[in-house]
Amino acid sequence: MTKPLVTLFLLSLTACTRDAEVKDVLQNSYVCKTIAVQNKYSRIPLLESFEESLLQGIASIDIPTANGAMGRNKAGYFHVRFQMGISSQADYAVYNENTLALEYAIKAIEYAFVYQLEDGNFELVVPQDLASQTPQAADVASGVSFFLSSLGLALTTLDESTWYHSAPMASYKNRIELLRPKIDRAAAWLQTQQTLLEVADQEAPNRLFFNALAFYSLGKWLGHSTLQATGLSFAKAALSMKHPNGYFLENGGWDSSYQGVGINVGFNLYSVLPETEILKTQLWDGLSCASDWQKSRILENGEISTQGNKRVYPGGEDFLGTEKKVDWVDTMLGFFIMGYYSRDNVYLTTATKIRDFYN
Repeated sequence: MTKPLVTLFLLSLTACTRDAEVKDVLQNSYVCKTIAVQNKYSRIPLLESFEESLLQGIASIDIPTANGAMGRNKAGYFHVRFQMGISSQADYAVYNENTLALEYAIKAIEYAFVYQLEDGNFELVVPQDLASQTPQAADVASGVSFFLSSLGLALTTLDESTWYHSAPMASYKNRIELLRPKIDRAAAWLQTQQTLLEVADQEAPNRLFFNALAFYSLGKWLGHSTLQATGLSFAKAALSMKHPNGYFLENGGWDSSYQGVGINVGFNLYSVLPETEILKTQLWDGLSCASDWQKSRILENGEISTQGNKRVYPGGEDFLGTEKKVDWVDTMLGFFIMGYYSRDNVYLTTATKIRDFYN
């Protein structure tokens, strides 16, 4: 059937607007817009906004092995940074009251702490094919922070769930509680790395957000105000790296892949902050602005443009010998969250386009 002329005109107008936004970004003239938050969701109501298939799909990306290994640890233990799928399992477990997903999350946590050292840090076992690469102290600290950001988010999500605290779940909860001293020790070790992380990550806002989430979420679950305060200081540092146009400065410019990561991790932090936290308003404004800028990087078909990126693009950075690809999952999730909080359907539509393009 032929589409009405009005529909064709509107589609053409939308495409022209998107093309103009992309052009403005490349000319560094696109200025983001901030919109108000409408739904003041805490963690559980936010998760309940998602379609079940999406959270299930995200959780299925990294199902742990029988002994709890995730990611690159499945081929043999490497480092706890590769256990970052824990929070996705916890999200789906709480959303669906799914004991299998809860078992996956707990098994992955238990696996990680098998490799904890006496001082609270974790073993690093570099595979033979990467033996020529020597991780620095900051690399190790960041890796632990990545892991603890996922762990802390999972623990705060579970703690907010009435299902998790119900009598039938007691055996699962007891397994987590048995690890509390080790989790406390890991958080204490991370606190000793604060200065190192502040210096090493000062020009990587996505990492600053990971640090913020790790410190704050663990501090919230453990009841340690010092950890929470450290987390807020990292969040402030990340927000200070936002260019007035809306992008977080990565390597002196913008990067649509790391922008998506920063937005999603920032929103995860936002979801566990109480309404009484003064920084929450500033964090919303920063993430709202950053999301609007990131929206201008999405092509009409849902592809995330890497044109002008400073880090992730064809021929750009690599990680452990493999060229980095655009992290579309984080941008998609960040846009869904932005849409749920703001009630702006443009973000929900754009998130769906991204999902459809990369699937």
